[in-house]
Amino acid sequence: MGDDITIRPAERGDEATLAAIAAVVQELHFARRPDIFKAVDPSALEAWFSSAMKRPRPGITLALISGVAAGYAISIDGGREDSAFAHPRRWREVDQLAVLPAYRRRGVARALIAEAVLSARADGFPALELNTWAFNDAARATFQRLGFVERNVRCELVIPGR
Repeated sequence: MGDDITIRPAERGDEATLAAIAAVVQELHFARRPDIFKAVDPSALEAWFSSAMKRPRPGITLALISGVAAGYAISIDGGREDSAFAHPRRWREVDQLAVLPAYRRRGVARALIAEAVLSARADGFPALELNTWAFNDAARATFQRLGFVERNVRCELVIPGR
């Protein structure tokens, strides 16, 4: 601990850095679920971040330790209209969170989530949500340490013969 962690909005020019960090998580996802996730393609990741940076609210924050990029988070806004089944609700969702292995267990994820909470509170959202793959035990443990509580379980049935 004691690292000098700075959180700032990602800006144009950060695309290659963000793509390099994303590649670490993408490789984990691809290794575990190649039926869903694509192999790491650095140029495609960089192009994705370049496109994301052009949105009105990119929602991408970059974590730096002593000025060196260590991780990022992407948040998106969610909501549901009132219906016969459920009350209306709004939330901000951490859609992606990645920390480079060399910087894990140093407070980077905690700092990124703290920034997401501050932003969500400032924008009037009552909740911050996220989801993670069941195979990612390290991420699940981190999110639990950060105070997230599992509220929903998504299940999959692979249909034979497809």
